[in-house]
Amino acid sequence: MEYKLLEEQDLGLMLDFVDDENTKYNVDVLKKFIDNKNDFGFIAKINNKIVGFTFGYILLKPDGRKVFYLDAIDVMPDYQGKGYGTGLISFARDYAKTIDCYKMYLITNRSNISACKCYEKAGGINKVDDEIIYVYDFKEKN
Repeated sequence: MEYKLLEEQDLGLMLDFVDDENTKYNVDVLKKFIDNKNDFGFIAKINNKIVGFTFGYILLKPDGRKVFYLDAIDVMPDYQGKGYGTGLISFARDYAKTIDCYKMYLITNRSNISACKCYEKAGGINKVDDEIIYVYDFKEKN
């Protein structure tokens, strides 16, 4: 198992990666993503196959401090429950420290028990029980 930063030479392998939403990744879009200095992708790789993927962003606060927001964590179904998600999160957390982020956070549903366990195993702490997330969806309604 190898955990690493997503790099240009890995982009072709992302075409075979299947996440929970059956996202189809596009090499050109992924290249633009990793070329942005504040966007980061991390992969879990076994025998030259990507089995897990997470991505996040640096958010710059007005006081100059950097926060790392982990947007999504996906592990292919056959590899779930084996610690790869925890490994990915731990790798992303450690990487965020090296780029001077003072904290990392992510959002999940309380009902997603397996994800909550994964995040806690990686050292995450649920600090807030009363937050509500409002989403403004800009997709056209059919």
